[in-house]
Amino acid sequence: MMVYEKSTLGNDEFTNAKRSLHFKERQVLLLVNGVRSTEELEQFFKKELLVETIQKLESNGYIQRPKGSISERRTSITTLSIFNEDNARTPIDPKKLATIKVILIEATEDYLGLMGRGVKAKIEACDNEFDLRSCISSWHMAMRESKLGRESASSLMEQIHQSIEN
Repeated sequence: MMVYEKSTLGNDEFTNAKRSLHFKERQVLLLVNGVRSTEELEQFFKKELLVETIQKLESNGYIQRPKGSISERRTSITTLSIFNEDNARTPIDPKKLATIKVILIEATEDYLGLMGRGVKAKIEACDNEFDLRSCISSWHMAMRESKLGRESASSLMEQIHQSIEN
């Protein structure tokens, strides 16, 4: 069960005269309120369409998980635990950064397809450890929520962890 809230960009979609989303995407965005779960949203939309739309809205920055949500804490612990305090003080080796980016980009292309376009762009632009943490977090959430990527997410995170340690 996932809960999302509108980001500033999501709120702007309804306050600005210029629309950037399609009708169905705006319908889903309208019902995202920081309280309603994705299971509740399935009452209004087909599950496949909803999952696809939620991924697109999140990867493009229209929605986000509420700060401090259980799922966000779990993902942060899983994702950020690969960066211990020693790694935070020492800049990550550019070769390691490149290796991790390759893993993330290939998995995004293989498992997320068009829905991962925003995540892929973010990964490609990543050039430091702080950005890398953010990219891994976004990527991991998208993988966990995707039908195809869900099963591979853990093993790929293990590869990323090994790349950082070696």
